[in-house]
Amino acid sequence: MRTTLLIAAILWGFTAFSQVAPNKYYIEFTDKNNNTFSLSRPEEFLSERALQRRAVQNIDLDMSDLPVTQMYVDSLESLGLEVLNVSKWFNSATVYTMDSLLIDSITYLGFVSNSAKQLPVNNEKVPVPEKYNVPRETKLSESKINYYNYGTSSDQIFMHNGQVLHNEGFRGQGMLIAVTDAGFSGLPYLPAFDSLYQAGRVVSTRNFVYGGDFVYSYSTHGMRVLSILSGNYPGSLIGSAPEADYLLLMSEDPSSETYLEEINWISAAEYADSMGADVINVSLGYLNFDTPEFNHDYSQMDGNTAMISMAARVASSKGIIVVASAANSGENAVHPWINAPGDAKGIITAGAVWSDMSYAAFSSIGPSYDGRIKPDVVAMGGGTTNQELDGSFSQGNGTSFSSPILSGLIACLWQKFPEKTNMEIMEAVRQSSNLYNNPTVYLGYGIPDFELAGIILSSGKTYTRESRIDVFPNPFTSDFIISLDNNSGDSVQVMVNDITGRRNYLWMEKTCEDSNVKIKIEDLARLKPGVYILTVIINTTRYSEKIIKK
Repeated sequence: MRTTLLIAAILWGFTAFSQVAPNKYYIEFTDKNNNTFSLSRPEEFLSERALQRRAVQNIDLDMSDLPVTQMYVDSLESLGLEVLNVSKWFNSATVYTMDSLLIDSITYLGFVSNSAKQLPVNNEKVPVPEKYNVPRETKLSESKINYYNYGTSSDQIFMHNGQVLHNEGFRGQGMLIAVTDAGFSGLPYLPAFDSLYQAGRVVSTRNFVYGGDFVYSYSTHGMRVLSILSGNYPGSLIGSAPEADYLLLMSEDPSSETYLEEINWISAAEYADSMGADVINVSLGYLNFDTPEFNHDYSQMDGNTAMISMAARVASSKGIIVVASAANSGENAVHPWINAPGDAKGIITAGAVWSDMSYAAFSSIGPSYDGRIKPDVVAMGGGTTNQELDGSFSQGNGTSFSSPILSGLIACLWQKFPEKTNMEIMEAVRQSSNLYNNPTVYLGYGIPDFELAGIILSSGKTYTRESRIDVFPNPFTSDFIISLDNNSGDSVQVMVNDITGRRNYLWMEKTCEDSNVKIKIEDLARLKPGVYILTVIINTTRYSEKIIKK
């Protein structure tokens, strides 16, 4: 059955004709009539890569793929409005003018909607031509132990067994990652990016804030994020996808915080889609704005309210994997929860841990307002190695930094399994995580293991964690016994963490000499009563159980 885009009857608290920033307005069109493009000629508005991604995943084209009617855009410009960006997914435009009377008159144009937004049902759907149904070629190279010298960035890769993918030759070759951010100051001259630019792997740049293609100013944030993805400076920083291709897209205005930035991101995501991006990294989060009337609250973190969250879901429906940071409001007494688009459905939301795998308190928590597990998974967002503007390398904190670790490793995993859909890749990442049986509001499903995710995808089956461990007694007072079945010759580690991920106990045994081993874990009377997560690592596979200290 083909995947189709359903944006029917979604109501949200944002008018179709609104001022979203000083002298900047959002305008929704009524239809796409008189369009010079047609779904029967998709190569005129979508790249071969974009069509290939849809065809391989059996995704139909629909009216949301069709560009905005150019006649409508031309009419706005002829009236004296400066059109900043357009959105085909939301059939809208953002414009600039200082003439408020002109804005008032536009409401009478027949093609401009002035009603509360209700996205139409898109009934017209067209299969992508079969000639595009050719999976990406899997690129292999000889497996080596520690192909890269990761240096100070080793923890952020090894935590996820990402080096296994790199050693197998899956380093992002042929994958296209879009980085949506606030600017990329310092590029292309910093050391971490030498090989990126020498190989010509920055495919395109686009500025959706100020227009044009220049993005190498405004903020260092995007540069730091990109370094965690693409960096290749042996001994200091190796990125999670050091040989991928990249789109550098500026959608965030670092000089202000307006609702317009969510709308800018939609245009950036649509551009990434049309260019054929496989993964979009979103190290951005939106909650409060310079104009308080646009602020979000927790009740709006339901995946169906914030424009950027709705757009992230649309991007996912096009076969893209969107990886978004959870945000850094974990210690905010008023709103410790995820920010938009971290609440979006059909994406990966990234929380943050430290190098010891414990919860980073700044990392925003879940669940989403409608009760879904958020964040989905976590990565090392505390003490993450990144490029500095002065050419040195340092460590930084934030879910902005955990997101690119995951984006890059997901791209490498998908490179290994090009025939899989975005949903299959994302689900394997979740299932590989150490808390998959016992997700928490702090860590979601936990820390993904990309070697295990590969095993899950190779099996061709839905992965279920069949417990090879039995814990007794549970609840316990001061000690308990773990029974392992048929584990002769296996390497075993045992950890006890609290629900924030902070480690309270570690036991290591190189190998089990006999099968049916029983391990007694004692001296835990010092632990405070409460819920803990027991993790048993057998060889490279993790098993987790919820245990209770009385």
